[in-house]
Amino acid sequence: MAKFYPVLKAEYGQCPEGCSLCEQACNEVMKDNHGSRIKTLDLAKMDFHGVLKCNQCGEPACMEMCPVGAIKKSDVDGVVSISETKCIGCGLCTLACPYGGIYFDSAAKKAFKCENCDGNPRCAMECPYGVLSYLGSLSTRKYLGPDLMTLGAGTCIGCALELTIRFTLRVLGDDIIVFRSAGCGAVAMATIPQGAAIKTSSCVSLMTNVPAVATGAKRYLKKIGRDITCVVIGGDGLTADVGFQSLSGAAERGENLLYICIDNEAYMNTGIQRSSTTPYGGWTTTTPAGKEKKGKDMPLLMAFHHIPYVATATMAYPEDFARKLLKAKAVKEGMAYLHIFSPCVVGWRTKDDRSIEIARMAVNTNYFPLWEFEKGKLSFTYRAKKTRPLRDFVKLMGRFNNLKDPQLRELEEDVKTRMAMLETLAGREL
Repeated sequence: MAKFYPVLKAEYGQCPEGCSLCEQACNEVMKDNHGSRIKTLDLAKMDFHGVLKCNQCGEPACMEMCPVGAIKKSDVDGVVSISETKCIGCGLCTLACPYGGIYFDSAAKKAFKCENCDGNPRCAMECPYGVLSYLGSLSTRKYLGPDLMTLGAGTCIGCALELTIRFTLRVLGDDIIVFRSAGCGAVAMATIPQGAAIKTSSCVSLMTNVPAVATGAKRYLKKIGRDITCVVIGGDGLTADVGFQSLSGAAERGENLLYICIDNEAYMNTGIQRSSTTPYGGWTTTTPAGKEKKGKDMPLLMAFHHIPYVATATMAYPEDFARKLLKAKAVKEGMAYLHIFSPCVVGWRTKDDRSIEIARMAVNTNYFPLWEFEKGKLSFTYRAKKTRPLRDFVKLMGRFNNLKDPQLRELEEDVKTRMAMLETLAGREL
């Protein structure tokens, strides 16, 4: 199993223009001729303002490239460090680093980089904007069991859904049966040459009857005295459209199922057609510009079924997600429903490394707030200290390129209205 180390985290491209407080803080701490170990990057023409730093890589390319073994990775804290006495000043490490996190002092003829300041990085303390933070320990590790998915999966590069399913299985464990149907999730779980990509029991059925099939299995297991969690994993098309009747009926009957909707806001597996969770103004192949529709709020709709537990989650906040998975699994009477925000790099027309960034921005703009409904009460599980403008979310994807200012304002009003509704319901008995 992979080791987990503390990490200096930077929000990608979220620095205020012209800010260099982190560099100043680093210079004060280091007090040497090399200069700051963190570098600000202002690209005004690209509207990008961020920082370059060492990521303390698990398999450092700089270490592999160094011809004299001057670079080592610690087994204690994971920090990648450079021995100045061994460094010969060849500069190959700076060429090997794909993140621009290692630098070369041409005067001293030595390479230098961030080494996390012995676990107390001053740059993170001096950043007033929340861009830099030091995660002293990766708290999600306590939730993770063995990986129950093969290393290969037939999903697109950068797919958030594959990561979501892998994480879900590691948290829930192997004492489950997964019920699924057609969709991107089926691709992730069952299309490798060796057979199924998930290493737990699973059952495939039609898109119209997955909860019904899971119900039959759960009732039989209960009859023979087996306490096994039946988990339905489906997309938004299956959940909000094709299979909604079956889902709603199972919720009303109080069937003891854990239902997980992985929402990428369209029928991605069959050609990016609109689903009932496609947002206003979101491009799909069946909703061209000028034909915008407003989708349904599935998690709130499921809360109004008065089932024991409903929650929203995303891989951008994994500890929040893990806690909700375990709460949902602990429900023994009635249904638990989780609605997972899952960016699709193809259908949303974005870069293949942006899934987590988009998900985080969705939360911090209130486009996708994180909340849970438990024992008849709704409460928020995360609130951003400062809500970001919705434009910051929209600009990350090409699917909103058709939005003009009036349409963007309408989408903003939709987000505000939905958030106001949740705030009104929070803490009240439903």
